[in-house]
Amino acid sequence: METRTLTVPGGTLHAVSSGAPAGPSAVLVHSGIAHGQMWHPLMEALSDEMFSVAYDCRCFGRSTTTLDGEFSDLADLGSVLDAYGLDSTVLVAESRGARLAIDFALAHPERVDGLFLLAPDVSGFDSPVADEERPLLEAVGEAEEAWDTAEQADVPRTVEELIALEVRLFVDGPGREQAPERAAVREAVAEMLRLNYTQQKDTPDFTRPEPAADRLAKLDVPVRVLVGDADTLGMRATAEEIERAVPQASLVRVPDAAHALTLEREETVVRELRTWWRELRQLPQPGE
Repeated sequence: METRTLTVPGGTLHAVSSGAPAGPSAVLVHSGIAHGQMWHPLMEALSDEMFSVAYDCRCFGRSTTTLDGEFSDLADLGSVLDAYGLDSTVLVAESRGARLAIDFALAHPERVDGLFLLAPDVSGFDSPVADEERPLLEAVGEAEEAWDTAEQADVPRTVEELIALEVRLFVDGPGREQAPERAAVREAVAEMLRLNYTQQKDTPDFTRPEPAADRLAKLDVPVRVLVGDADTLGMRATAEEIERAVPQASLVRVPDAAHALTLEREETVVRELRTWWRELRQLPQPGE
């Protein structure tokens, strides 16, 4: 894989690419509990079929930003396409990244050929909360406030408490025990969160696009959605809303999986993406 540092207004974006640049492309947008590294195994597994680019959003991973000025995640994503000479591409995105991908597709429909969305968030969607999920969600909110307001001496402790709760919510899910077989996923997410939080204590202002929730029907590209059946009620409802509202959307429910789908169910995600990719490009499926 090839690493590049892309210069954008007020900062830099850390980017990695895999596959043949002349081939069909996909740009991968990470979740809020990770950075671009979450995609590396998937990129390697699919390098025979696609040229893929993963990058760290501003204030995540190894990207950098100034605190002066106002910036746009959509403009940054457009800059990634421009840097790699991509007039249009498929967007593969998880959670926060899926929200960004949907917003970008609505703002720049000519640049998006399809959307492959994992555990998606949608800007402006009023997602429900199950009663049994509230204690953990509230604990995460309280831990985030404690970290945000902590004195410097208390930052290491409060950030680790926050990370532990986020890992509990997003990796294990609100309704599952912390099973030993997910230990490696928990640690991978915790390590990415630690790097993210080193630059999220103070962040610049970001422009907010028009909410997408009432405009999903305007998405005029093929959309495949994956959601884990152990994810929160809100995430499952969001995935179902995309399936309902988007004309060319289809939904795959992943058994016994929570929010960190790409890391927890790598083989499933690779298989589903490869199958959808071949459908999109009207290519024979493996074994045919």
